[in-house]
Amino acid sequence: MTATEDAEVRRRVDDLLRAVEPPAVPLEGIVRRGNGIRLRRAGAAAVGVGLAAIITVATLGLHPSHAPTMQGAVPSGPAAPGGVIASGTADGHAWKLAVQDIADPGYRCLPAITVNGTDADPVYPNPGNAGVVTLGSAFAGTGFGFMQLPASISRITVNGRLQVPAVIVATCGYRYYVAGFTYPLGRALQVTVGHPPAGWPSVFPITQPPPPGTTAQGDGLWINTYFVHGETASGVLASGYLSGQEWSIRVEFGPGGDCYAFNGNGYQMGSCGPVGTPDGAETIIALPLGFPEADTGGVGYAVQVSPATAHLRAVLSNGTSVLATPRVVDGRKYVALVVPDPLRLSRLTWLDSRGRVIATTTALPQYGYVQFQP
Repeated sequence: MTATEDAEVRRRVDDLLRAVEPPAVPLEGIVRRGNGIRLRRAGAAAVGVGLAAIITVATLGLHPSHAPTMQGAVPSGPAAPGGVIASGTADGHAWKLAVQDIADPGYRCLPAITVNGTDADPVYPNPGNAGVVTLGSAFAGTGFGFMQLPASISRITVNGRLQVPAVIVATCGYRYYVAGFTYPLGRALQVTVGHPPAGWPSVFPITQPPPPGTTAQGDGLWINTYFVHGETASGVLASGYLSGQEWSIRVEFGPGGDCYAFNGNGYQMGSCGPVGTPDGAETIIALPLGFPEADTGGVGYAVQVSPATAHLRAVLSNGTSVLATPRVVDGRKYVALVVPDPLRLSRLTWLDSRGRVIATTTALPQYGYVQFQP
């Protein structure tokens, strides 16, 4: 790695952005809740802003009183059944990291790291990719991490003392060498590689010490560092007119998570949410957007839904309902809709192809996201 590349790596690490704090009390069937990081672009220039410009990453947080003992990985060699690369307990709760296909059945394979079967982070055959994530109150003070390695490296050292072996995972037509681990929050995270190949540093500073007064990162949102050069997929989920103003909701799926942009009349609201798996929790994300010229606005909603979902029914505060149909982007089903001011979204109901109710919830965000297990 050249001095310029090393400086760029350190800049990216130092630029890990501000954090968001989840409320303490979960609601109904919600497994996690996070305050979304909002971004609004005014004027015509906002129309051309790409989703890459609105992807927001958060810093690691402080839970020093709950710092767990770091857990090791499964023995070196092939992954355990289900692609499990590491497992253990933290703060009395079981956890497992796995590499699995997160596409809906019948679509092309999409490999990703998952934590307990959900909260996925897409992976690509790029040794050097590393990622970390927190999961909220169930694992207070605990971070989860992984690093993709070349075949010549059999293990890594985490924070100078935890030896983590590389595990071989064959999925989606690729062979991955991955080391997975947990680590305590509230301090810097550093990975050391013995006898690195040419072009690799021996020490990877994955995170810096968190600034005083910061809080936990958005639960389920991964921070990726170093050599992430993965593909992204994008598509328009819904579009139409609101009070004479044209609007659209677009998704970009990739290493940054499920990132959405709600555009209308030169204004843009963007936010990213955790990536769900076909059987895991679904993220309900709210994107408030105003139309000052028309003195009205609305809230866009986007949900990555399970394969069995044929429709999503939205009941509004005035008793009316909207039936939204999923669209497929890169082998994953998404639903998007807009609730115009002054109405509010009161309930979401998931329906299968026969119109039967799969799940329903009234615990819905006005901005940011919640995770819901149908």
